[in-house]
Amino acid sequence: MIDLSQELEAENLTQKDIMTFLLHSTQHTATREELQAVKTELKNEIQEVRTELKKEIQEVRTDMQVLKTELKTEIQEVRTDMQVLKTELKTEISKIDAKFDRMQWLIISTIVVVLLKEQIISVFTMLVK
Repeated sequence: MIDLSQELEAENLTQKDIMTFLLHSTQHTATREELQAVKTELKNEIQEVRTELKKEIQEVRTDMQVLKTELKTEIQEVRTDMQVLKTELKTEISKIDAKFDRMQWLIISTIVVVLLKEQIISVFTMLVK
């Protein structure tokens, strides 16, 4: 048998060698129909991948919308809680301010009493007599 990878000489070829060469050559070539089938199959696979990717992208978008809605709800709840805390804080500050005012008047009246102790005692003694 002749090595088909080498140059073939025309005078040494037999019919068997030619048939073997042709069989070997046809085994390694693809027909147009086979190439078209492979091309069509690849196009179909690409289209399937695109469809799957589009579906996954849509699912991600839907998930993002849901998360966005949930986040907006949570933000609104936090804002509401902050408003409640702000109102409570204002109320507490008002109470403390009122207590501070009373403490100031108590201190002032104590100072006045201490400073005017003699006059107050004399007024009371006059009233009692």
